[in-house]
Amino acid sequence: MTEDVHNASHPDHKFPTILGALGWVVIFLLLQVVAGVMALGMAIGMDDSGRDPMALAKDPSFVAVPTILSLVASSLVMLGLLWLHLRKEGRAARIGLLRWSRVNLLQTIGLAIGLIAAGLAFNHLYATYIIPDIKVQEALRKMFEALPDTPLNTVMLFVAIAGIAPLLEEILFRGLVQNALAKQLPAWAAILGASAIFGAVHMDYHAFPALMAMGAVFGILYHKTGSLRVNIVAHMVNNAAALLLT
Repeated sequence: MTEDVHNASHPDHKFPTILGALGWVVIFLLLQVVAGVMALGMAIGMDDSGRDPMALAKDPSFVAVPTILSLVASSLVMLGLLWLHLRKEGRAARIGLLRWSRVNLLQTIGLAIGLIAAGLAFNHLYATYIIPDIKVQEALRKMFEALPDTPLNTVMLFVAIAGIAPLLEEILFRGLVQNALAKQLPAWAAILGASAIFGAVHMDYHAFPALMAMGAVFGILYHKTGSLRVNIVAHMVNNAAALLLT
């Protein structure tokens, strides 16, 4: 993906490996599951309404807050682990985390806007004509709608979706997975492979094509600019705009 990653003379030239990158994806998923179960269990244990625990677990208005808290907590733990991993052997620099785009500012902005617009257009057509009676990521939407409307919850949701998630997802799926695949496959295949994994981990088969399309958008942007910083900023802007519009 970048010259640094493919430099065989580097003491850590095998980084990132496909197995290593996929291992981080597994850790990411496990942390989310464990944190989610713990947060929900604690919330049910602290509830004094007398309601049945199973009913509480199925109530979106009850589940929303512990779910968001667990996402934030697990993501922060994951970022801490990745920081420890990437600070060795100049790995952060080698995946483009410490530099800006290899093309000029206007080209970078144009690429980001054009690619994201194309991804959004695809998603609009997909949601309008392919699955018109099904909302993409319906469960997630319902959970957000059920979140009590307080300033703290609004800030927490915005930080989780528009701040932490883009940072973590770009490091994981572009910086590690896409780079690892690019060492064994053509660039286009690495982008598609990383995008497919990105779509799959969201665990919503209705949303898979839409999520894979946006993964490909960010994969192409990363391939063209060589910068995770650009991707993180573009992903943050995209997610923030989506939250504000919905």
